[in-house]
Amino acid sequence: MSSSRNAFAKQLRRNMTDAESLLWYHLRGHRLCGMKFKRQQPLGDYIVDFVSFEKRLVIEVDGGQHLESEADKVRDAWLEGQGFRILRFWNNEVLGEAETVLERILQEISPSPPPLSREGRGEKSLERVRWRCRRGLLELDIVLGRFVEQRYASLDEAQLVAFDALLDMPDTVLWDMITGREAPTQEGLRTVLEWLKAA
Repeated sequence: MSSSRNAFAKQLRRNMTDAESLLWYHLRGHRLCGMKFKRQQPLGDYIVDFVSFEKRLVIEVDGGQHLESEADKVRDAWLEGQGFRILRFWNNEVLGEAETVLERILQEISPSPPPLSREGRGEKSLERVRWRCRRGLLELDIVLGRFVEQRYASLDEAQLVAFDALLDMPDTVLWDMITGREAPTQEGLRTVLEWLKAA
C-alpha cells in the first residue's frame, strides 16, 4: 500500500461530507450489530468510504457526480472480483432517510430469517425477534436486547402483538415512547412500554 494513498485516505477521513459523517456516527465503535467498520480505507488502487472486512461489505456514499460513472463501474467490478459486496447510497438518502439506509445495511449484513410461528417460541423464533430488535440507535438496541432476554419468553399473545407493533415503528418514535417524550398511540402498548422502560 503506497504512502501517498494512505496520506490521501487520512485526508479524506478529516474532510468527510455531512452524509459520510452521519453514517460514520452509526457505524463506528461497533454500534451497528457489533460489526467493525473502517472508513476511507485503501483497497487495491481505490479508497472506499466504509468497509467491513468480516462481512466483505463496502459501503459508498455518493454525490451527483457519481451518476452513471464509468469509473465507479470499473471500481465495483474490481471490488466484486476481490469478494466484496457493494452498497451505494446517495448523500440525500443518508441525510434524509438514515433509518432506511441503516436497515438496508442490516439486511445485507444479516438477512432476516423467514417468519416463523410463535408456537413454542423456540430458538429460531427467538433468533428472528433478536434480528428485528437490532436498531441503528445504540441506546434503543441495548434496551430491546435486554427486554428480549428478560421478558420475551413470558409475554402472552396480546403482549406479543403489542411488541410486534412497537418493533414496526421507526427508531425515533419508539425511543420517544420509551423515554416518555411521546405517548403511545394504542392502549395495549402501555404494559410492554413500561417493561421496556425498566429494561
